[in-house]
Amino acid sequence: MARLRDRNTVNRCLAALVAASGVSGMARTTLAEPLSVTVAGDAAPRSASEVTVKKRVLSAAPHKNAGELLLVVPGVSVSQHSGEGKAHQVFFRGFDAVHGQDIEFWAAGAPVNDVSNIHGQGYADLHFLIPEVVKEIRASAGNYDPQQGDFAVAGTMRYSLGYDEPGVTASGGLGSFGARRYLLVYHPEGTSGENFGASEFASSDGFGPSRAARHGSAIAQTTFRMNDSTSARVMASAYAGRFDSAGVVPLAAVESGSLSRFGTYDAKQGGASARTQVVAELMSQRQGDDGSPRDSSGMSTFLVLRSLSLRSNFTGFLTSKEGDAIQQTNDATTVGATAFYRRTLTLLSRRDSLEAGIFLRADSIEQSQHQLSFLDDRVTDSSLHSGVQASVSALNAASYLDANLHPWRPVVLRGGLRLDNLSYTAQDTGTGAGGQARTSLGGQLSKRANVDVNLVPGLNALLSYGEGFRSPQARSLSNGETTPFTRVVSYETGLRFRDDTRFQSALALYRTRLSDDLVFDQSSARNVSVPGTVRTGITANLTAEPNSWFVSSLSATYAHAVFAERGGAYEVGDLLPYVPQYVVRSDLALTPVLGRVAGNKIESQLGVGLTYEGRRPLPYSEFGHDVFLADASVAVRVGNVRTSLDVFNLLNLNWFDGEFVYGSSFAGAPSLVPTRHVSVGAPRTLFWTLTLFI
Repeated sequence: MARLRDRNTVNRCLAALVAASGVSGMARTTLAEPLSVTVAGDAAPRSASEVTVKKRVLSAAPHKNAGELLLVVPGVSVSQHSGEGKAHQVFFRGFDAVHGQDIEFWAAGAPVNDVSNIHGQGYADLHFLIPEVVKEIRASAGNYDPQQGDFAVAGTMRYSLGYDEPGVTASGGLGSFGARRYLLVYHPEGTSGENFGASEFASSDGFGPSRAARHGSAIAQTTFRMNDSTSARVMASAYAGRFDSAGVVPLAAVESGSLSRFGTYDAKQGGASARTQVVAELMSQRQGDDGSPRDSSGMSTFLVLRSLSLRSNFTGFLTSKEGDAIQQTNDATTVGATAFYRRTLTLLSRRDSLEAGIFLRADSIEQSQHQLSFLDDRVTDSSLHSGVQASVSALNAASYLDANLHPWRPVVLRGGLRLDNLSYTAQDTGTGAGGQARTSLGGQLSKRANVDVNLVPGLNALLSYGEGFRSPQARSLSNGETTPFTRVVSYETGLRFRDDTRFQSALALYRTRLSDDLVFDQSSARNVSVPGTVRTGITANLTAEPNSWFVSSLSATYAHAVFAERGGAYEVGDLLPYVPQYVVRSDLALTPVLGRVAGNKIESQLGVGLTYEGRRPLPYSEFGHDVFLADASVAVRVGNVRTSLDVFNLLNLNWFDGEFVYGSSFAGAPSLVPTRHVSVGAPRTLFWTLTLFI
């Protein structure tokens, strides 16, 4: 980012922008008075596969929620097999991140991942985000940036918010299966798109029994300048949702017809969640005598309140005649801050810089887990599902140092160190634990490095190395134990090409090794520890925006995830279950102006999103069904009125949103023999929206 103060310099820049725009007949623009202009760009990538997905690509094809926006990120696939309000299960470059254990999520300056969540480490619920106000997603694969912290195993996703349509946007929509959605957004005219207020309410009866869902969300954000060098941003949001879940059912029951395709054996499954957060940010930048950036600094504070309750039943009546339903609750409060200072200095060149930063986070958590009776919801904790009632306190204090060096013009060296200190106190408050309290503490020093070589204009070769970690569940630690982290070592090399803003592409090879890992265990409804694993893969992507009416994004990823160590039921070389080996995604939008009517332009949009997931390993050397889905949308805007139709699963294919292999007892005699269980994906779904711009 640079600030231009000289009048002649600004006029030359404006003239260059006019010439580059290709617009003829534009009046010559000059400035009579000095003006402060801020020029911002994307941060330099730390790996060949790092991408920043802009609004135009995010909105090319239809998406139901902010979690599904991740589909546009190369190598990502998502599943929502336990109801529309539960956090998505995310797969990324050979990782089954479940609900967030292997991906670090940030939204508008606040962390999203939960520490020591009862349902799963790193639980990240993105439903509080309204998709229309997501400005961009920066996806940093691997752990090559010193700013990346806990849960940055497969990578980091950062959501930035903004809305550019001036005035009031009001929309209402109706869809299949009783779906409704109402949206209201206000963006003050003449201000930055980061200033907005938005609210939504959505509900649906679901495409089958026990699939109803409803939620409400509101987000407000404002930015303002305090002086020539300092700006501030404040964001606040509130969300609450309630959802039902049909859970999983034996595949044999669906194929035989003994259970309807969209049926369920336990209609009481589902849950509720809520999230409230506030973020306050202060940014400052100073220039040298020549107008170039000299140093910059920033500080952000956040407060996040969350609650979650879930009821699920994966095994029917296998462990108890009264049913295996599990109820989980998790209430958490998070407070924290981030700060950095970056200074331009001369080490190897005048373009070098050094950055130091800190990260502070404190969590207070109340959680429980109990087995319930199918008949009257009594607590019936068995030996396999012993009750949990616990309080957890967690603290993460981290600091990092990041250098950006230019030994000679074509080469950039980036890298540094990050030190994380984590401490936990876990107290069991249930009657069986007798109030036992345990404390533990540990530290992690991570090294990160990146070499970026400009081969020819627009083409760069990158080599990246990173060390990272995943924190443990606090309740798994013994008193006085040095916190055992999952150690992560990752390598990546590849090429990036950029032709201005019209074409961007990348090709990368990567390898990531984990000291130990987590795999979902259906009997306990949580992730369990397994031996070390390794992922090797290749990813490629291409984004094309050759003109104002065409945008296309295409990506393909192959990931080979195997066990690197022997342990339990796993041998060296066994495929890691549930992770699709092939993920291909295409987003395409045509947005031509069709003409004019009554002096108003007729603006149109035709968008298509295609997803393919193939070769998904399952336990016991089985493979799941491949998934191919096509979504499409068509929209027309005339003046201040826009109407659109979104179609999901356009071809109305039968598919499974989740597949598992284990023993169960849903109907008939209990059986420990592993069999295929599935959650059925949604059929063709239509949603029509009318929008007014006031």
